Amino acid sequence: MEGITVQGLTKRYGEVVALDSVSFSIGRGSILGTIGPNGAGKTTLIRILSCLLRPDSGYATIHGHRIPPCRDSVKRLFALLPQEARAHFYTLTPLEYIYHYLRMRGYPREEARARAREAVEEFGIHYHDRMVSTLSGGMVRKMLLAMVLSADVPVYYLDEPTVGLDVENRLKLWDILRRRAKAGSTILVTSHYLNEISSICDKVLLIKDGRVAAFGEPEELGRRYLSGFYSKIVVLGEYSSSEHMVRRVGKNTIVYTRTRTEEREVIAELEDAGLPFRVEELTIEDIFLAGVLR
Repeated sequence: MEGITVQGLTKRYGEVVALDSVSFSIGRGSILGTIGPNGAGKTTLIRILSCLLRPDSGYATIHGHRIPPCRDSVKRLFALLPQEARAHFYTLTPLEYIYHYLRMRGYPREEARARAREAVEEFGIHYHDRMVSTLSGGMVRKMLLAMVLSADVPVYYLDEPTVGLDVENRLKLWDILRRRAKAGSTILVTSHYLNEISSICDKVLLIKDGRVAAFGEPEELGRRYLSGFYSKIVVLGEYSSSEHMVRRVGKNTIVYTRTRTEEREVIAELEDAGLPFRVEELTIEDIFLAGVLR
């Protein structure tokens, strides 16, 4: 059964086209990873799907409910964690914060208390009785994630949910999302951790300049766009070559090779030059870095 279907969504801000006829569909109980450069349109997409923004044209259906219009019956279907989410009630504890969120969603007192306790246990929030004002940014972020995921809803929208989380808590979040999806919830998540997101998602949506650049299963996208490459070599420093595909990423340089012979040639050049390097497997991130999207 369809979980989220998007058909021709378009949104403009003056002369800027944030979304340009975006269409895709995912089934219920699926996790969709939405990735793309800053300003690609990922947040605009989530804002439309969560009824915070009206599209100029196009529509979406969420578990059989069409938007627009955004009726209350639609808003009850989802829980949202915006990218810019912040804590506002600093004198509450995480347990109280989650409880009041659930009460505002309409849960009875006892059920809200029980679900709040379950949420802090699931996320390992051992500081659940401390005031929010005393917590670090990562602690608050984890509390907000627990808050949103404490609601039992068919759809979750998580915009950059791992910002501020360490590796251990990112992995914990991915595990929780897998369990939610297995239980039947449909999840749309955006993230800059491209390799991690591709490992947990059923489908990946690549957005570039407001358009769907690619859509499909992570393995399928890898085969489609990276089949012409043999390997990548990460040079720890500057390296230039007119004979090989080279991309500068921060302080490092990435060299994409197309054959085993080319890989050997590059390695020999780097060793002769005394440049430190490592050979890595190709990942979904390389679809962007190698510039294969058009």
